[in-house]
Amino acid sequence: MKKLILLVTLLLFSLNYSQVNRFVYEVKFVRDTIAKNAFTNVLFLDVNKDDVKFYNQELYEEDSVQKATKNYGSGITLGNSLMLKRTVNSFENENYVFVDTDYYSYKSTDKLKWEILPENKTQKGYTLQKATSEFGGRKWTAWFCKDIPINQGPYKFQGLPGLIFQIEDNQKHYIFNLTEVIKLDSAYDTTRILETNFGKKAIPISLEKYNELLSNAYYNPYPEIRTKLSKGENYTFSAYGKEIKTTKDLDEVRKSIKENKRKNYNPIEVDKAIKYK
Repeated sequence: MKKLILLVTLLLFSLNYSQVNRFVYEVKFVRDTIAKNAFTNVLFLDVNKDDVKFYNQELYEEDSVQKATKNYGSGITLGNSLMLKRTVNSFENENYVFVDTDYYSYKSTDKLKWEILPENKTQKGYTLQKATSEFGGRKWTAWFCKDIPINQGPYKFQGLPGLIFQIEDNQKHYIFNLTEVIKLDSAYDTTRILETNFGKKAIPISLEKYNELLSNAYYNPYPEIRTKLSKGENYTFSAYGKEIKTTKDLDEVRKSIKENKRKNYNPIEVDKAIKYK
């Protein structure tokens, strides 16, 4: 069904900047590089004349339900956020990330250098051309379509003379595939799911500060709760399937947190990764 939707929609495609072009990408990614079990997410790439936004379908669906029912609830925390926004034809990205339940944003400049190769293939009635690049400590292979004159793609991948249909790294830890194209009459309001996490505004930080927060979350998780428990306050919560009532309980959970973070830490930009010990 998705293949049919993509083909029919693209046959009707025309470059119309009065509308928003939504490109739906399925991304398969590997968290545990030893077990190599792949997870799948669906993300939207919304492109209009002014900006580009890349965000999770899961958040969009929850936001749509809350708006329709006027029952505004709490946010959803994502463990592997690839969300961002940028101005069209700019390489300056605003990245949106989570550390535990907190929400942050940091800026980065991400200009890719592509090598466009003569190799072609046909997919869903469209001719795709091959291109390669090195980015984020990984080697990437992309297939783009010159018949779709939009120089965008999933995540930070852009700058080719046509829409990126597929892109994957040479280890196949991250694989993006275009599955659907949707025309929107106007831009979807992402205020509650990108610029904020259901009302919790993204705190602006630097990449260095983000990595510092990740490190702190690894070595000293839930510091506020530890302080309360150390003071003897009557406070109970659950984490990793265990009810936490004492600092000793928290220490036991810390072991699970460290093991989980080491095992499932495989960021898309490995050259920016921190070293968990």
